[in-house]
Amino acid sequence: MTLLSGRALAAPPPAALPPGTLRVADVRAGMKGYGLTVFAGTKVERFDVRVVSVVPGFMPGMDIILVYCDDERVKYAGITGGMSGSPIFLEGKLAGALAYGWQFGKDPIAGVTPIEYMIETARMQLRGPDASPAFASAERETNTRALAQLERAGAMPADAWWTRFVMPPRRTSELASATGGGLRRVAVPLSVAGFEGRVAEELGRALAPYGLEVMAGGGAGGRAKLPVSGVRLEPGGPIGVQLVRGDMSAASTGTVTWIDGRTVAAFGHPMFGSGETYLPVTTAYVHTFINSIARSFKLATPIEEIGTLTQDRAACIVADTGRRADVIPVDVTVKTPSGTQTFNAEVARHRFLTPMLVSMVVSNALRHLTPDMTDVVAEVRSTIGVRGFPPIEMTDNFYSQEGMGPRVVSTIGALRAVSMLLFNPFQRIRLDRIGVKVDLTYAAEHAQITGVRLGSDEVEPGSRVSLQVNLQPFGGREYVESIPLDIPARLAGQTLKIDVAAGQMVRPDLAPPVDLRGFIDAMRPSFSSRTLVVTISTPDEGATIRGRIVPDLPTSELDTLRPANATARAGQFKSGRRIVHGARSVVVGQSSLQVRVKDDVR
Repeated sequence: MTLLSGRALAAPPPAALPPGTLRVADVRAGMKGYGLTVFAGTKVERFDVRVVSVVPGFMPGMDIILVYCDDERVKYAGITGGMSGSPIFLEGKLAGALAYGWQFGKDPIAGVTPIEYMIETARMQLRGPDASPAFASAERETNTRALAQLERAGAMPADAWWTRFVMPPRRTSELASATGGGLRRVAVPLSVAGFEGRVAEELGRALAPYGLEVMAGGGAGGRAKLPVSGVRLEPGGPIGVQLVRGDMSAASTGTVTWIDGRTVAAFGHPMFGSGETYLPVTTAYVHTFINSIARSFKLATPIEEIGTLTQDRAACIVADTGRRADVIPVDVTVKTPSGTQTFNAEVARHRFLTPMLVSMVVSNALRHLTPDMTDVVAEVRSTIGVRGFPPIEMTDNFYSQEGMGPRVVSTIGALRAVSMLLFNPFQRIRLDRIGVKVDLTYAAEHAQITGVRLGSDEVEPGSRVSLQVNLQPFGGREYVESIPLDIPARLAGQTLKIDVAAGQMVRPDLAPPVDLRGFIDAMRPSFSSRTLVVTISTPDEGATIRGRIVPDLPTSELDTLRPANATARAGQFKSGRRIVHGARSVVVGQSSLQVRVKDDVR
């Protein structure tokens, strides 16, 4: 079969390539050469290759070189996860990076990303991690959709909702992730350490669309020392991209292709395909090849930070060894009847990844220390440091019959707040630190709301009535809480709806914020689950104007405001009254009734 020349379909190559490199246009079938990779430890070794063909237009503007790997180790293991980026030399010149293969392929044939595309990516101009502090209107719309996605995810607490908040995949062609027998990216092993099995599984499902395969590895505060020191990046050597470090670790491993001063190109394909991205880059130690019929991979451990990722694009990832990526400290302290333990970790700073990584760290700490599937009462005190603002402090109280499982973790306010902050529609923010303190008691100390009642179906306008709330404690005798309610005289002749709910089920009435400060301040108010919140709904209407609530406006004034709704500065608001009543224990459930206010006959 005769293949068309890729020169007509590919994007124009860079104006000049460094000496010792080979353009894809000069590659011919039958050319021989070698690749470089690490099979164990940090020692770079050769494996022989020969060119099978050149496939034009494999991806938009990009050809690919097919090579046969004529090495017994590669023939046995196949094209192995972690080999991504292994430099391929043809007739003594660098031609590209091993990057693609066939799952279940019987022959060790690999796809090689031509070096010219990788160098072009490495030479791209950077905007910088602190560029664009304010959001453009298009980005505001994107962030609004992201917040809506978070709200929808919150409606599915049985799953790990945070795994649904990862960046959406790029074009399928960029991922080259055909599910059949097609050529696809060589998998990138994501080595995790210090994580419970179920958390690692959830992470694996979230990252699977990007070709990352989660597997147990090392690197999380272990006592054993690696038998290496002073490791530096070199072509053919391992390179890691770290998402979590500390008492827990998560780092992907690939291979270095090309180095020019501080600039390092690796992988030969994207990691997430997220463009300009800043994540910690490390050296790595390869323990061994794990051979598998489905997909072999390198088992590796990150060693030390050596630079920062700067580009994550179709042709490769690019790192700068002269910079360091900023990370976010996350501290989780768990107090149980048997003692107190603290987990310290640092997670990557990235709008899409950070919410998932923070939630993963908190979830893992709780599952490790509190695996008990039993009745538990928890108080969770969280602090979120936001640069330029007072710390955001939140308190959640829970009762759960299944321990600190996914349903409980998904309702911790601080975890949702991280996403809300990073995707706020006003401007970029900087998280300084996140702290979560959990105090657990293994007991069924809660009370269920079983009903509410008044003495009559009608009440007098201007009177004070007593709302009776029936509460059933677990294993105890039902009791009644009396809550006084004032009935305004102006509501004569109207029907009221009275809702009583556990505090954590109720959101405070807040006007839509108009700036970042208002957005952050709106996160601070909350109702404790150790309270009963009574909401009295009326047919009256009010408005929200420039971040403030103006209740009970006359119809004529509401009509004046309605044309301004499109500006988001003013909007309608349904009037109501809130009464917060302290409870003896954590409360669960809700109940409601309707009552008519008698006509004023005076």
